[in-house]
Amino acid sequence: MVRICFVNSMRTWGGAEVWMLDTAVALGQRGVPTGIIAQPGSALCARARQAGVPTAAIAVRFDGAPWTLAALVRQFRRWRPQAVIANLTKDLKAAALAGSLAGVPCRLAARESDFPLKAKSYYRWYFNRLATGVLVNSEATRSTVLASAPWLDGHRVHLLYKGVDLDRFAPRARAPRAGIIGFAGQLIERKGLPNLMAAWTDLEHRDDRRDRKLVIAGDGPLRRTIEDWRAGLRRPEAVELRGHLEDLVPFYHSLDALVLPSLAEGFGLVAAEAGACGVPVVATRATCGVPVVATRASSLPEIVDDGATGLLVPVDDAAALAAALERLLSDDGLAARLGDAAHVRIAQRFGREASLDRLLTLTGTGDPAPKDIS
Repeated sequence: MVRICFVNSMRTWGGAEVWMLDTAVALGQRGVPTGIIAQPGSALCARARQAGVPTAAIAVRFDGAPWTLAALVRQFRRWRPQAVIANLTKDLKAAALAGSLAGVPCRLAARESDFPLKAKSYYRWYFNRLATGVLVNSEATRSTVLASAPWLDGHRVHLLYKGVDLDRFAPRARAPRAGIIGFAGQLIERKGLPNLMAAWTDLEHRDDRRDRKLVIAGDGPLRRTIEDWRAGLRRPEAVELRGHLEDLVPFYHSLDALVLPSLAEGFGLVAAEAGACGVPVVATRATCGVPVVATRASSLPEIVDDGATGLLVPVDDAAALAAALERLLSDDGLAARLGDAAHVRIAQRFGREASLDRLLTLTGTGDPAPKDIS
């Protein structure tokens, strides 16, 4: 028997997939059996099986496919979950109906990005009748969802922050500053990479210091664009493309600051992870979390307290981003204070154990008998 079942049809590996797999493993360690239904051949499917999580490969391609519904109903009846959490809207359309047919009492739609619900009449049926609730990963996402769907009862929209494993993402011993700025995420337009490239070019023109470096972790369609941009810099060797990193902890520990210039974020998990981690510091700076320079996009102000745990700049403002990076690179004391405060803030607000507790409460899976949270 599986108590909680995640349904995720994404083929690529992103924040939602990281969270689902991490949550499934952590709940399993707590004695709460959790399963994952993933797209055949997807990264999530392979990684979940490798991690020993009960996994079923079922293709969710388009709405109303009877073979998809039949496969999901069979799997739900086999696992008998008390709760199903669907990642994409197309996942909800299939999984909520199949879950209803299979007698699953709790059927949740997860909203991972701060994007509005589409103004389609049949969405009311899926989100009001088939889903028993909606999970949002930030107050910003909650506001966007409710503003775009006034027909959705706010009491059925539940905030669940993504939790950070504080044992894994922890400060490290202090070391001399290395002048390294880092970015981690998919190499896509939404992450604000064109703005980051413009800001770094600005910094290079302002100051020819050879000890500063930009390290980019991640893969995506903009990689070739970034490579071409790097080739045109006066110091192309100062920009390093690491590709996908399986373990980001050593990466965070190597940084003096993380930059996250996103145009929109659902939660911004890397900002929380970096804030929880320690960084190399100068002798006058205590062990601390990574200071984060972020845009005022979506949920990021919920993670980064401007001037207290990091710096916030306007969205799509390369000059302001460059100025914030220069400020952190030039002021060791400021960077130390922001990092220390970031570590404390993340530990207090975004610990994984508290997030898991809330998930069990919302799904009714912390008790022997399931609860309907609608």
